[in-house]
Amino acid sequence: MWDFLSWLKELSVYSFLAVLVLFLFCLVLLVLFLKERGQTRRLLGQLRSLLRGAEGLNLEEALGKLGEDVQKVVEENSQLNNRLSILEHRAQRFLQGAALERYNAFPDTSGELSFSLAVLDAQSNGWVITGLYGRESYRVYAKPIKKGVSTYPLSEEEKRAIEKAEDYILGRS
Repeated sequence: MWDFLSWLKELSVYSFLAVLVLFLFCLVLLVLFLKERGQTRRLLGQLRSLLRGAEGLNLEEALGKLGEDVQKVVEENSQLNNRLSILEHRAQRFLQGAALERYNAFPDTSGELSFSLAVLDAQSNGWVITGLYGRESYRVYAKPIKKGVSTYPLSEEEKRAIEKAEDYILGRS
């Protein structure tokens, strides 16, 4: 019986120590919980401040407004692309290249007072104007050009002027 009582005393000491350790453990857990709760409250306050925004808009409203603005920009961009396509198509018909070829048309003249001026659009349509200077007269001719070719015979100087104008249009000069 004596053994049982001594064993019971030892057990009560160990139980007391176990309860004390559990109590301290619970106390540490309580401190950690309170610390985490404080951090959570602080983060929630920052989140609410962020969601509220500077101008009184909350984040959801601000994102919605940004989405609407992006949609407007996309629509305007689409309209501008359509207008650009139309303008690019029209620009093909604008006069885009001109070249002047000066020369002496007759052996008895000097100073390169004769000329051929070619004016073309992007499809090599346009005209060539030629002025021929002679001692007794000055003549000017105009010939239509369609796709780089005329229905009228072209002189070498007129052909060179057309070629130079086409080179300018294609960025080769």
